[in-house]
Amino acid sequence: MRKWLFALVVLIAFYLDNVFFNVVNILGVRPDMTLIIVVCFGVLLGPGPAALTGLAMGLLADVLFNKIVGLSALVYMLSGMAGGIFYRKFFADNLIIPTATAMACFFIKEHFLLVMTRIFGGRPAYFMTLASYILPSLLLTGGVCILVNLFLRHNLFRPLWRKEAIKLEE
Repeated sequence: MRKWLFALVVLIAFYLDNVFFNVVNILGVRPDMTLIIVVCFGVLLGPGPAALTGLAMGLLADVLFNKIVGLSALVYMLSGMAGGIFYRKFFADNLIIPTATAMACFFIKEHFLLVMTRIFGGRPAYFMTLASYILPSLLLTGGVCILVNLFLRHNLFRPLWRKEAIKLEE
């Protein structure tokens, strides 16, 4: 049952990130659902599964929607590994850890993409992009990450943690 929910969450996040929020957004500001899911999986499952999920989701998004294949995959894979740093740590149950990690990864991701745009010949206005897209999307990503992390911890991972605790006691 948990595997089906895991797959459903990944598919819903992929749809929201690449289809829904491209149509429904406020002045172009939207959360990065793929990054949120990958970071939350990193905190809850560990760096390996999160990095693999981020790599797969990033490659699929690159192949379907981007001209350059691999940039998003690299960023999402590294984001999963960053979330995995806090796997099984005593403070990882706190909502601040995955939220701050997702916000930091989003900030780094957007700057990485700005640098790559500059390398490939684009001339984005940095401060305008920072003020009108990066910072509002950063805050929205953090807010949505809190909700997603609460949902994932309660519905997908609490039963798993209880089973592991029972195995340790026996």
